Amino acid sequence: MAERQQRRYTKRQKLATTMAVEMTSLTETAETTGIPKSTIQYWMEDPELGAIRTKTREDLADEIGVVAHLAWAHVAASLRDGRMEPRDAIFAAEKATSLQILMAGGATSRTELRDISGTLSDLDIADTIRAAEDYARAGDSGTAETPAPEAAG
Repeated sequence: MAERQQRRYTKRQKLATTMAVEMTSLTETAETTGIPKSTIQYWMEDPELGAIRTKTREDLADEIGVVAHLAWAHVAASLRDGRMEPRDAIFAAEKATSLQILMAGGATSRTELRDISGTLSDLDIADTIRAAEDYARAGDSGTAETPAPEAAG
C-alpha cells in the first residue's frame, strides 16, 4: 500500500493560499494550487494566519484606496481633456473602488427584506389579491383585466 506523501509548506505559502481563498473560493484555490481543500480549510481556521490575513487585508485596502482615488481623479481629468475614453476610465475607477470596498470588508452587495404590510390598507391588499387571482386564472395569455382604481373619497 502506498504511503501518503507528507508535504511541507512555508508560512508565506499558507498565507498566500488563504488570501487567495478570500479573493476567489476554496475550490478554485485548491484546483489552482494543487493543495487539498482539507489542508487549506485547516489553514483558514488557524488563528495566527487569520490575524496576519486581517493585517494584510487592512494594509492592502489602504493601498487600493489610494489607487481608487487616483483612478477617479483620472476619470475627471480624462473627461476634461479627452485623453482616455470615458467608459474606460470609469471602468478602471469602478474596479479599483469595488476592490477597495471588498478588501476593507465593506458590503459589495445589499439584500434587504422589508415588511410593507403596515403601509397598505386592507382594501389595497384585497384588491391586490383579487388582481393576482385574476392574473393566475388568465394564465400566460395576459388577458386578465386589472380593476380600475377606486376614487379616493
